[in-house]
Amino acid sequence: MIRKVEALFRYLLYTSLVMICVFIIFGCSGNDDTGDVILDIDPVLLLPMDDEIRGWVSFGSYEVADDYDSLYKIVGNIAQVHVDNGFVSGVYQQYIDTMGKGTVTINIYNQGSEANASVIYGAVAKGLGTPWGAVGREARITTSLASYTIEFWQKNFFVQVTIDEQTDIALSIAKLFAMDISRNIG
Repeated sequence: MIRKVEALFRYLLYTSLVMICVFIIFGCSGNDDTGDVILDIDPVLLLPMDDEIRGWVSFGSYEVADDYDSLYKIVGNIAQVHVDNGFVSGVYQQYIDTMGKGTVTINIYNQGSEANASVIYGAVAKGLGTPWGAVGREARITTSLASYTIEFWQKNFFVQVTIDEQTDIALSIAKLFAMDISRNIG
């Protein structure tokens, strides 16, 4: 009889621990009323740490936006498109090469839902892009006069990584930043 009680106790303890783990795991994310997966974390936590991308460190402090006014101060007129599509918060950070050879700018927007992040991805295209399948749900690489930009959306986040150089090495570095952020989103 004692063995049966011990076995039942172990079973209940194990089941309780499993349920607690499940609640902890799913407590960091949820679904909105459309069934989208929502990652409810501060976008600041998605930024790469200094030297996480070897040789690159943050330059100055990051800027945070959590309403139209603060977003407008950082990104200008494009703020309205974000706000119209569920903008919750955003973070903006520059990184510099420790050798002084370049700058990477990262913008991460929490758009509140996967649907909103997808809409923003389509709305803010900086010209024709080349699809890139290594990050996010959708990603593209665009070029401008002297830079590369990688844009992608994943879960409820829209991300832009811009490097101020247009070389193969620069593109590889931008890809490393994008992959790191995508990994952080999960």
